[in-house]
Amino acid sequence: MATSEEPGTADQDVVHVWEGAEVEPRAAGTIYKAQIGVAVGSLLARDQMVVTPHFHDRQGLATPAAVASALASNMVTYLRTSAYAGVVKLYLEDFNPGAPHQPLAVATFGTQTGFLPANGPRELALCLSYYDDQNTKRHRGRLFIPLAWLIANAQLSGAQTLSERPTATEITSSLNFGGLVLKPIGAQGVDWCVASTVDKVARAVQNYWVDDEWDVRRSRGLRGSSRQTATIP
Repeated sequence: MATSEEPGTADQDVVHVWEGAEVEPRAAGTIYKAQIGVAVGSLLARDQMVVTPHFHDRQGLATPAAVASALASNMVTYLRTSAYAGVVKLYLEDFNPGAPHQPLAVATFGTQTGFLPANGPRELALCLSYYDDQNTKRHRGRLFIPLAWLIANAQLSGAQTLSERPTATEITSSLNFGGLVLKPIGAQGVDWCVASTVDKVARAVQNYWVDDEWDVRRSRGLRGSSRQTATIP
């Protein structure tokens, strides 16, 4: 699937891989879960907006450090600036959510003192849906791309006046997340994938799409800072 943008080359100086990252490849067949986060509205950890795509190493040649670094570089390309703080944490997906997991690699990107302005309701997002060769259970997944990210990719500025339905530009910006951030990792022999927690199988993404309906992720909203009350006599 083509997007309206072609992947660019981010300035490697704005990507930093933390010490301790694994620099040896894992075995072919390894499944990774990535946490990709960007500071939105503040530098507080609770205000970071995160998505968690999965990747399947089909060749066993790419190191966790290289995968995390590539995702971080792709995020700078996607956001079209290095002015905002972000981080990629790469984990081993062993389908055991109850066990503690340390990241195999961590890569920061952007200026670590800058944050992306929300420029609209923090809870709003567009759903990037994807599947392998069939759009059925265990073969499909979803990522909710924050409105703030869409605005940055579309190179819009200031608070946005939103329509009842997202515009074609906003939909394209959501598709671009797949085309500019996730899909290019395939060049390293690591596929963006659907990772089924039921049969514990990774299936390479072949199709992805975004429709013209807003989604809401309430966990991304702000905490209440004031309150008005009323009483009934």
